[in-house]
Amino acid sequence: MNLLRMLLRSSRVSLVLAVLSGLASGASSAGLLALTGAALVGKAEGMGGFFAVLCAVTLLSRYASHAVLNSMHHGLVYQMRTELGRQILATPLRRLEELGGHRLLAALTGDISFVGAGLMLLPQLIIHLAILLGCLGYMAWLSRPLLFATLGFMVVGLATYMIPARQSLKLMRTARELYDRLLRHFDTLSSGTKELKMHRQRRLAFLEEDLVGTASSLRRVDALSGNIDAANSSWGMLLFFAIIGLLLFVMPTFGGIDAATLTGFSLTILYMQQPLDSVLNSFHGVGQATVALAKLDALGLRQETPALQGPLEAPRSFSRLELRGVTHSYHRDHEDGRFQLGPIHLTLSPGELVFLVGGNGSGKTTLAKLLIGLYTPESGEVVLDGKPITDERDWERYRQLFSSVFVDFYLFDRMLGLERQDLAEQAGKYLERLQLTHKVRIDNGVLSTTSLSQGQRKRLALLTAYLEDRPFYLFDEWAADQDPIFKALFYEQLLPDLKQRGKAVLVISHDDRYFHLADRLLRLDYGQLREPEALRQHGS
Repeated sequence: MNLLRMLLRSSRVSLVLAVLSGLASGASSAGLLALTGAALVGKAEGMGGFFAVLCAVTLLSRYASHAVLNSMHHGLVYQMRTELGRQILATPLRRLEELGGHRLLAALTGDISFVGAGLMLLPQLIIHLAILLGCLGYMAWLSRPLLFATLGFMVVGLATYMIPARQSLKLMRTARELYDRLLRHFDTLSSGTKELKMHRQRRLAFLEEDLVGTASSLRRVDALSGNIDAANSSWGMLLFFAIIGLLLFVMPTFGGIDAATLTGFSLTILYMQQPLDSVLNSFHGVGQATVALAKLDALGLRQETPALQGPLEAPRSFSRLELRGVTHSYHRDHEDGRFQLGPIHLTLSPGELVFLVGGNGSGKTTLAKLLIGLYTPESGEVVLDGKPITDERDWERYRQLFSSVFVDFYLFDRMLGLERQDLAEQAGKYLERLQLTHKVRIDNGVLSTTSLSQGQRKRLALLTAYLEDRPFYLFDEWAADQDPIFKALFYEQLLPDLKQRGKAVLVISHDDRYFHLADRLLRLDYGQLREPEALRQHGS
């Protein structure tokens, strides 16, 4: 998306106010210059009151333009942050997984700030251009030939400025790619600290080849881009003095130019230095914003559709859930080609306890995500109570059937979306049953702590699932981090209790000593689902 188009779409009224106040500031500044020049040559007698009025107009109009711009800046950053959050939640999970968390973090923390800052430079550019136009108009009134000569020199200077500026923009694009890579290394550093500490050679290789290498490349590219901009800034300042030098020492040799004209031109050019310097220096900020906006567009995030907005009645029960010929394919690490799951034919009903087993990489978690609507099938269909799930609103409503705890679950520190009168009472009962009353308490829906062992954190995630009280429960290797006593409690008491309450329960598990508790035992082998006779007998 074009920066200016984005600015017009989001803050058109504010933009008009900023530009109008900027134009007023530019016009009054030009008037002050003209009046100052006239006073220096004795042609402004009795104009003191008018000078004071112009000073007041310049002050107020400049303040107004900056105040409006400041409000626009914070409003746009707020709007982009909230919109990006909605886009992330509206984008299919598979796409987000392909992007990686480090790219989303870079977009949320860096790109939005750069785009916001760049958007604010555009109105400032317009304001400064208005000031420059006012100055040029005054110079044209003083002497058109001298103005044309000055403009010719300025065009040559601007051309020499833009050549390295384009190189700086290329370096910014390279720096942005390196920043993505650096955030991925930071994620590795945070998630893999234990493994890095335990293996010296791995730690050294990570530090030198990945973290230090990427950080060094980013430093070099950023420094080079900054040096180019610094050189350009210095070159721009030199151009001003070169123009003044031409006016004072070269142009008089041609004759026909009086002292008043030279004085007016010199004062005007000195006054133009600050706005023109701002215009030239803004290329760096606009360049960064352009690169950041291109990165945001490249994420391919989906806009929140009207179908997902407004109230939605969550289903409280179901009679029959079917996967009919469902398939899904994806790349797996260290493998060529794509791995295909399915076609899957599966029927599930309330009050049924089903175990799903299979080797690592067989597609169990992918099947679970297809079942609960986090992935949509590439072919086949999901049918609920005889009705296929088709549009986005159907999928959103369908997902409200499920409570799940995955291996890579996230534990919220408060009971979001679970506000109800008996929350504290029900939570207290479950905390006692999950043997967490000595570790955690809930005050006003907020957990006192989440800094617990992985097994205890999974119990808190199970607590949240219990409080959701939905028709279908999915557990992905939930018992893997539990001690033997609590593992037995989970399989022999908690799961049968859910079944007796009429819940459908699907458990991904490797705990074969508890397979006899299942109503059905399903196995995934290389993406194919089967329910062999031996397994059915085992589960009977």
